[in-house]
Amino acid sequence: MPPRPLARLRRQLIPRTAGWTALFAITGLLLVWPLIMLTVGAFRTASPLQGGGEWSVAAFGRMWAELNANNALSNSILFSLGTTVFGVGIAAVLAFLSQRTDSPLRRWITPTVVIAVSTSALFYAIAYGLLGNEYTGAVNVLYRSLTGSSGTIVDVESFAGLIFVDSIHAAAFVYLFLVGPFGALDRSHEEAAMVAGASRSRVLLGINLPMLTPILISVMLIGLISGLQSFTTPLILGSEANLSFLSVRIFHVLQRSNPPAYSDASALALVLVALILVLAGVQAWILRGRNFTSLTGKSYRRDRLELGKWKYVAGAFVAGYVFFAVVAPLAVVVLASFQPFPGVYSNLSTRNYFALFKNPALGDLFVVTATVSAIGAALGTVLAFTIAYVSERVSPLRRMLLRVTTMVPMAMPGVIGAVAVIWAFTSIPGIRKLYGTPVLLVIGFVIAVVTVLVQIASGAVAQVSRDLEDATRTAGASPLRAVLGITVRLLVPHFLAGWFLAAVLIMGNLEVPLLLSSPGTQTVAVQTYGLVDAGQHAQAAALLTLLVAAVALAGLIVVGTRAWTRRRNTSESVPVPASTPAFPRNEVGPSPVLEMTGDAR
Repeated sequence: MPPRPLARLRRQLIPRTAGWTALFAITGLLLVWPLIMLTVGAFRTASPLQGGGEWSVAAFGRMWAELNANNALSNSILFSLGTTVFGVGIAAVLAFLSQRTDSPLRRWITPTVVIAVSTSALFYAIAYGLLGNEYTGAVNVLYRSLTGSSGTIVDVESFAGLIFVDSIHAAAFVYLFLVGPFGALDRSHEEAAMVAGASRSRVLLGINLPMLTPILISVMLIGLISGLQSFTTPLILGSEANLSFLSVRIFHVLQRSNPPAYSDASALALVLVALILVLAGVQAWILRGRNFTSLTGKSYRRDRLELGKWKYVAGAFVAGYVFFAVVAPLAVVVLASFQPFPGVYSNLSTRNYFALFKNPALGDLFVVTATVSAIGAALGTVLAFTIAYVSERVSPLRRMLLRVTTMVPMAMPGVIGAVAVIWAFTSIPGIRKLYGTPVLLVIGFVIAVVTVLVQIASGAVAQVSRDLEDATRTAGASPLRAVLGITVRLLVPHFLAGWFLAAVLIMGNLEVPLLLSSPGTQTVAVQTYGLVDAGQHAQAAALLTLLVAAVALAGLIVVGTRAWTRRRNTSESVPVPASTPAFPRNEVGPSPVLEMTGDAR
């Protein structure tokens, strides 16, 4: 008979119902198993697609040469630091202006962020390549035509240029995490400090930012991880500048030999995994035992701060972000789609679109992209909302295990996750044939988006009080009917928003299909990169324009469906007893997801 503490721990860890057991098994298979196999693969000499092989540490000996090739490791670390500093800085300013001030144009911030989040890194890399190339970039061509000079004023295909482009995109994601905490700050603290003689800048630096330390450290960790694994921007813009990065080296290691050197790629990937785990440990050490309470009792206030003469500077900052995040990249891509060549602004025509439509594979390309995006987003969203729902109704220990499991993909993002999926799902002889099929693509996409979706789902599920289900059961409804008739019905708008965001992220994802697809299962992102790599930038711009139009159309459909669902939920009130507690409002400020989907109260 096991000791009582061990028996109690076993009861807490092992779910009693088949449903919970299945959920733990699915999350473990999808999220933990690939990381285990990535580690195992670094010690195998054979490809997972072939099987066999021997145990060896030779890949780690070759790893050091790859790390030092063109300063790949140091470049990745510096790039990660740069994008984190600028990305988090831009996002913090935008969140502060949006939630705490009377800044002009503040209502433009969230819509702009939503568009930027829905825009892939591939789009930004190509757009800014067209905008700021040293020779053919629109900015430099305009500068030379106006001044008669032969010089340039901007070059995005440089280290500073890469940091700028990635920071603009990263700031949008970070904003979604900061907007709620910034909105929850208590204005009474600021007024007390200002009465004591503190300046507004000192209040911001001495009170507001310290109170936001936990979320700021968290988003900095996310920024560092995103910078370390950034693949698309370094691949497209960094290659032109002969800059080497660790994520791109992993891809090149797989491309330069046949069969691919998966063990070498896995060893390199483990370096990134180790760096990410160190960052997570540093975060936990910094936050240990500290209290950052920002909400108080009846004196709690959320009045906006009057900027006075600084409001015009704030408005200019917002306008600048709107321009660089949406207006400039979208305009240059659409314009380039009508150009014969980048930098040539005469003989504009629709020839690039006709060239695309003459390609018989174009229809299949969009069908494959739409199918894997829709299915991958649906499966990922269902899994994320299930995890979020179960996490609210299990013991704290099981909740912690579920949440930790969903954070595992952060340790193997981007191209690392694709390599891990290959090891996990093709090294087994019975399912090796999945390689190159849409099934493996969907699995890779689900793993890539599930962490973000769990954050979205957790915020939405937390808004629905469990008392609503309990009251319905008291009235005689079965547990299943209570869940479907109350919780699921209220979560449908949030589910649609999460599904759409996941589908858009999958459509623009390059690293997963680049490593997991076959010629018959390529996506629009892979085809666009192929056109850019072949020097056909104008056709790539035309293909991107078509993709943006398709995403915009899908977005309108989703918005219309959400509006209809909300009207239906409003007109047909949920049948619960009158004694049911009121639907709880989020008293800590608007959550990132509600702010993004327009449901913030």
